[in-house]
Amino acid sequence: MEILISDIFKRGVTVRVSGILIQDRTMLLIAHKKNGEIYWLLPGGGVKYGESLSQALRREFREELGISVEVDEILFICDSIDPRGKRHILNISFGCAYRGGEYRLGDERRLHDYGFFTGQEITGKRLYPPINTALTTIIDRKKHDFYLGCLWLT
Repeated sequence: MEILISDIFKRGVTVRVSGILIQDRTMLLIAHKKNGEIYWLLPGGGVKYGESLSQALRREFREELGISVEVDEILFICDSIDPRGKRHILNISFGCAYRGGEYRLGDERRLHDYGFFTGQEITGKRLYPPINTALTTIIDRKKHDFYLGCLWLT
């Protein structure tokens, strides 16, 4: 059975873009707090209708961290599919370069913290999706898979 991309989006697949920003062999992560729990993500968010992937990512960096970035190539893609069938997120992660602005946490209620972390520090973080190994590989400038598969942290 052939499934068209247009059919996937009708079923509620969310496209999330994220940015990998590395400075001095550390990577930028942002923390969210939901229901009293803190978890970490790459900066980014959902793509709005009519918005290109790079436009969405630049907007998300401004909203979440107050900075502007240059969006480079896609570094990896993965799916996050809730085994209960409630959510399906297509994660597209781009390399990014800092272009300006002062780091500050945005106004969104769930935003909790941000920081630059070494590969070793990233290894122990609660990260959504669970891409810790891929991120440490990227920091170490080693070869990594382009499609990471379907990942869901329970």
